[in-house]
Amino acid sequence: DQKVIDQLNDLIQLDYDAVQAYDLAIEHVDDAAAADDLELFKSDHERHIIELTAVVTVLGGSPKDLGRDVKGVLIEGMTKLRSVTGTKGALKAMRMNEKITNKMYEKALELDLPPVALEIVLLNRDDERRHLAAIEAHIERLGEEEDREEVTGAHV
Repeated sequence: DQKVIDQLNDLIQLDYDAVQAYDLAIEHVDDAAAADDLELFKSDHERHIIELTAVVTVLGGSPKDLGRDVKGVLIEGMTKLRSVTGTKGALKAMRMNEKITNKMYEKALELDLPPVALEIVLLNRDDERRHLAAIEAHIERLGEEEDREEVTGAHV
């Protein structure tokens, strides 16, 4: 079904854009725990590209040629802008990107996906949920650390 193949190709593009955004964000993150998670999440997106490409091929489609598209340029631009403000800015940019990615995976699940595609899309969607939750936890943790520093006048 061409609609399924097109949707899977959209997810491949989205994961490609996410990898590019993670590269940009990681450069500006100086918190070790957050940086480790971002590296892990980037590798998840790279795996998603490989798995989705295989599914598109199995379904008889042609995987998308990867390159920056308009959405990718916008994601990259927003990530660059927010990341220059440091770790929290980079994490906030990635939170926005992961919200988009979560929505796109949910949208894909609305289609009548064949079993091979459904399994991969569900697993990837679960990764995206985990990414978003972890990024939000890092943002909250860093905010709490800043609050303590303001109260005590010292770095924790």
